Amino acid sequence: MLKRCVLVVLLVQLIDKSVAVVRFENLKYELNKDYMHGNIFIKSQNDKYSFGADVELAKKVEGSVIITPHVQHLVKGEYHTMVNIDLDTCKVDPVMSENAIVRTIAKESTKFINFSLMCPYNPGRYLLNDFTLDSESPLLKLIPNGKYKMELKAHHYPTPGSAPIMLFMYSVDFELYAAAS
Repeated sequence: MLKRCVLVVLLVQLIDKSVAVVRFENLKYELNKDYMHGNIFIKSQNDKYSFGADVELAKKVEGSVIITPHVQHLVKGEYHTMVNIDLDTCKVDPVMSENAIVRTIAKESTKFINFSLMCPYNPGRYLLNDFTLDSESPLLKLIPNGKYKMELKAHHYPTPGSAPIMLFMYSVDFELYAAAS
């Protein structure tokens, strides 16, 4: 019986090689209540952290939607910008972004979402289900272990030349660390 239990434990460890290597904290967010309502949240269970959202979009969003990711890495006590770009998701699919970090985050996120990253965005429920990074994530080849701050803003321009309308913004701190072996 003991041999069988040990074998099961070894098989589970071999099958589940992917170990969470990210810790999220200090989440702040704001949603434009004229466009959407819902929650953005962090989950923690057994030292596995994930990031999620459950948002209901009340009206169609088209024209231009500018997403601005801003990622900073803490190095020797100071935060240094790694990414700070504007991306029009009505013109460019984030999965095809020229920026390798944005492209990789977009590709990773598609595993956890129920919607297209490109506009138009139709009314309905938008879910980000337990986004996390594990030891197999391609993103870990692009950014080193350490502490980070990330902010993401989305602005809507209904027509060319119109004033921007803030759709949402969030900021979250996260730490990447080596998986325990």
